[in-house]
Amino acid sequence: MFDNIKSMPAKVCLSLSFVIGFLYSINFLFFSSCSVVNGDGDCTALIPNGAAVDHESYGRGAGTLYVAGALMAGVIMGNLLILNEGAKGKWTIMIPTIAGFTCLAIVLAPPFQGDYESANNNPLYATIAALGLYTAAYVMLKEEGVDEGLAFNMGIKLNNEAKYAVIISSIIGTLYTVNHFFFADGYAGAGGSTLIPGFEEGTYWTDPIATTPVAYRVLASFFVTYVSMGLILLTNGAKGNWPAAHILLFGITFFALSVILGNIAVNDQVIPEGENAGTWEIDTSTATSNIVVSGFVMLLNIFAYYKMREEGVEEGMTFAGKAPENNDDFFFKMYPAVTAGFVVLLLIANYVTQPL
Repeated sequence: MFDNIKSMPAKVCLSLSFVIGFLYSINFLFFSSCSVVNGDGDCTALIPNGAAVDHESYGRGAGTLYVAGALMAGVIMGNLLILNEGAKGKWTIMIPTIAGFTCLAIVLAPPFQGDYESANNNPLYATIAALGLYTAAYVMLKEEGVDEGLAFNMGIKLNNEAKYAVIISSIIGTLYTVNHFFFADGYAGAGGSTLIPGFEEGTYWTDPIATTPVAYRVLASFFVTYVSMGLILLTNGAKGNWPAAHILLFGITFFALSVILGNIAVNDQVIPEGENAGTWEIDTSTATSNIVVSGFVMLLNIFAYYKMREEGVEEGMTFAGKAPENNDDFFFKMYPAVTAGFVVLLLIANYVTQPL
């Protein structure tokens, strides 16, 4: 199994980091509304948040964690791609992923949480473990050519219309990344300035289910991974860079669909215990903008991939280490099929497992 990776230690490290990401992705996608109340009441959570009833995080931010689960799903597909297709030239996936998880570890560390304190440090420990395993795999895979073609260029190497789509989506991603890293308090409605309009100032303190600022910083950490992949494609060109293009396409698609379907379903949050016990309606004041922006970015990335095919993005593409009979199979068969399957999972999450 996974014979295209020769190093057994690297294979184990990639597999274990995948398992950690998979568990958190499943927990957030399907059970975040129960996880944020520590599994209290009649509900199920794979990984409860450990918050006491009187802790600030109790009941907060289930919708944002659900989106984080979708972003995580895209990231860990990179693990599967490397395990299936081999390490050669996969720096385009691994370096952005290491960058994103490094940011995630930083924002989850107590000294960088600002005025907010997590209920416990389990997510930080899991992030450090996954980052350590993934980085160790990267180092070990150097002997298998993971850094082949490694280059950090400054110029734009995409030549057709794809470059405009990648530039626009990268700008949007960068703006949201900067906003959520440095202006999360303002965006969350806790007070302060913000680059991108968020929730009404002060609403964080009156809404017991409002997302904490640190949760928006978690999203920003995932954005780092995807924006980095977009910039690699922009500055290194499309030719042969199908690994990064595939993970970017899947990740942004998963993200956008989770935002769109989540804002259509709009599940109330139940707080089973404490002074805020009851059923609370989600603040949907940012729903329209989030749907429009995420949907637009998804369409940009679909268009960019379609145009990058003209510049040879699928050159050298493999399935299970072998060249496909027809390169059209990915974009016109595999991508729609995986997307349809993910939509089914999102429908199950929003209409079956998330409602309490």
